[in-house]
Amino acid sequence: MVGKRIKELRKYRKLSLKALADSIPLSVSFLSDIENGRSNPSIKRLEEIAHSLNTTTAYLIEGDSVSAKDFPDTFQSDPIFQELIDYLNNFEEWSSADKEELLMYLKAKSVIRSEISETNPHNKKF
Repeated sequence: MVGKRIKELRKYRKLSLKALADSIPLSVSFLSDIENGRSNPSIKRLEEIAHSLNTTTAYLIEGDSVSAKDFPDTFQSDPIFQELIDYLNNFEEWSSADKEELLMYLKAKSVIRSEISETNPHNKKF
């Protein structure tokens, strides 16, 4: 299961085996063996893989869902952030169209925030 989660996240992040292996560093063949269940990484290696994939070792081991406590305190106290996390925990069940729609919305929002900050650099609230 660990290898499957590593492979899924690597592909989701559009990383090749070589790119992920180089970021750790780890041999491509050993990473491939991990992903395909032929080898198990040490805890240290698992932590390095999790760090490179921007996830937690708990997720790689147990497949735990994400909670607000996995983020800095400034996020944890925000009830809207907690609600967003709750919605995203079933993200794998979303249709591709819904995922794309959310991504397009977030990209558009980012462009709007960027344009506002360029036209009014003293305005910090968007």
